[in-house]
Amino acid sequence: MRYAPMLAQKITHVPTGEEWLIEPKYDGWRALAHVADDVRLQTRTGNPITQVPYLDAVIAASVPPGTILDGELVDLSSERQWNRTQTILSTTRGGFQHRPSAEDPALTYVLFDVLTLAGTDLRDRPLIERKQHLAELLDGAGDAPGGLLALAPMEPASKQALDVILTAGFEGAVIKHRDSRYVCGARGGGAWYKLKPDAEVEAVCTGFYPAEPGSKYAPLDDDGQPQPWAVGGLCFRVEHDDGRVYDGRAAGMDDQLRREMHETPSLFVGLVVEIGHRGIEASGSLRHPQFKRFRARQEKPARRIAPAKASTTTTPRHATPKRPRPGVAVGGKRRMRSYRAMRDDKLHACRESLRARSGDPYERCLSAGSGDPDADLAEVERIHHERGLR
Repeated sequence: MRYAPMLAQKITHVPTGEEWLIEPKYDGWRALAHVADDVRLQTRTGNPITQVPYLDAVIAASVPPGTILDGELVDLSSERQWNRTQTILSTTRGGFQHRPSAEDPALTYVLFDVLTLAGTDLRDRPLIERKQHLAELLDGAGDAPGGLLALAPMEPASKQALDVILTAGFEGAVIKHRDSRYVCGARGGGAWYKLKPDAEVEAVCTGFYPAEPGSKYAPLDDDGQPQPWAVGGLCFRVEHDDGRVYDGRAAGMDDQLRREMHETPSLFVGLVVEIGHRGIEASGSLRHPQFKRFRARQEKPARRIAPAKASTTTTPRHATPKRPRPGVAVGGKRRMRSYRAMRDDKLHACRESLRARSGDPYERCLSAGSGDPDADLAEVERIHHERGLR
């Protein structure tokens, strides 16, 4: 029998009442763990996850056979949980397996439900009872080495609890009825909800900040000198209606757009940019600002101002000025990404993101691609099948 994870419906407010519980919404890869003679981690769509054998080992040592766990594979070592998780779990070439180090920490399996326990089916039991079994299971297992296993915290749902979760840096929250059954593949059924209260504000791009030396975007040469080929992110200015002004920085754009910003910064400085955030502080600063998209010229004329407290990257002499890609920067006909030109691991990552309707590839499709995730997914699935990929 194939077990599919239960999903949550979108909601715009926190339901109140003692029957509702709230937990953080982690930004990682949803995964079911099947524990038998061995451990099989799989994505929400049933694909095997083989890149993190250290998690298989700790689950096998901590959980009895006949158990199925539901949780999220997450990078808890950084604020952007999705980035490293995506990089590690989407890499499959050559049977890749992640080997944690101090510079490249292990992922954590954060648990929030248990479907079966030691051969006993718990799916018809109330959520609060399943949570108790899960807490006892982890408590009995002792402290997992390096914090590789964790239990998602849960408390009575309230606006105050949501504020605490968002302040801690989580992307949102999941609200569940304490008596809810676990229905495989169902979306909420009036018992599970997800809330991502991201808002957007219009700002003006004032420049770019450089990539960190030694990072993916500025690798070091043989002499230890950084060789940047992309920006670290953009600088922006927000002018609030009450007169407050905030100069901030944001990332979140894809690699191609980062490269174009580095090579031809003058095409972007001064353009109106939409910035996602998790609230506005009294000072006017944005909480967790994130790049969403540039406004197309036909949507709103570009308002150009002098860069404030930010400088643009220098255009390399060999760079040839070019217009940003249509659908990404300043307008033009939107078009689908070139999935056929992608490596297998990147194509697989796009498929998982489009299926889950979350993550960078999905967001790029909406903001900088075709705008039609279903059409993109159909194309990716077709290429996936042609290549004989699993």
